[in-house]
Amino acid sequence: MRSYIFTALLMCCVGTMAWPASTPASPGADDAFLGRWDVTAKGSRAARSRFCWLELTRDEGVLKGRFNPGGGAVFNLPKVTLEKGELQFQYPGGNPPNQTQQIWRATVKNARLEGTATVDGETLSWSGVRGPIWPSTLPKRKPGKPIDLFNGKDVSGWLGQDPGHPLGWSVKDGILMNDGKGANNIYSTQKFNDFQLEVEFNVDPESNSGVYLRGRYEIQVLDGFGRPLDIHSQGALYGFIVPAVNADKRAGEWQTYEITLIANRVTVILNGTKIIDNGEVPGITGGALDANEKGPGPIMLQGDHGKVQFRKVRLTPLI
Repeated sequence: MRSYIFTALLMCCVGTMAWPASTPASPGADDAFLGRWDVTAKGSRAARSRFCWLELTRDEGVLKGRFNPGGGAVFNLPKVTLEKGELQFQYPGGNPPNQTQQIWRATVKNARLEGTATVDGETLSWSGVRGPIWPSTLPKRKPGKPIDLFNGKDVSGWLGQDPGHPLGWSVKDGILMNDGKGANNIYSTQKFNDFQLEVEFNVDPESNSGVYLRGRYEIQVLDGFGRPLDIHSQGALYGFIVPAVNADKRAGEWQTYEITLIANRVTVILNGTKIIDNGEVPGITGGALDANEKGPGPIMLQGDHGKVQFRKVRLTPLI
């Protein structure tokens, strides 16, 4: 997934500037900052909030962080400080790419992160809540009644992520297809917790899309036949988990996903080959619908990154 809002910013900046090493934590620094946080940020320019993910750790007294500012892949923060009860992190951004544009600050209030961010001259207000405490042993589940989220006839049962933008999807001969890069991301009106998902899809050459689980965790769809594997590859939990093998078919061919999500564990079978086996989902990925990991969520199909088609989106709840 390369979010239509933030991809250009991240792709041009990550790795282009060498920051000083992360700053050692000062004596007595508050460990209340450490852990994984689901972040909601709001500014005056955008109609919608951005949903981010932050992880803070300490390694031999040195603060380290991983961050996703609402789009693209998660990345290691080049600089993190904690002084006098205030967290601050920053990274390169903007144009030119070696210019520091993004500065995020926060304090802990009532077990939440509360702060502001300066992003390309705009001030955002943001808050973070801790991600769920997931079970160490997965609960036993049994399949419920399968649900065809795509009815093969029209786009009923689906909504656009950006309500002010045309949907940009249509149905022809039983196939759900988008209009190309200008299309909306669409999500199911029904929400789910644990489930098995079957998807049949066809992606155009040099195009990409994604299937979002609970509207928060993207499994990448990509023209990736024969390419080296990384966190952006087809079948990846975008930005987090690299597929074990390349099981892609060529662009223009119909392909299949069988995806199981229970709590924060995901298994992905691509074209009959298991490529992620009970992998841990650390947090939300770029472009998520919300940051409420504790609640159920819909299935979302990315539509703004090129031509893609779907002819089966069948979900079986696990109860």
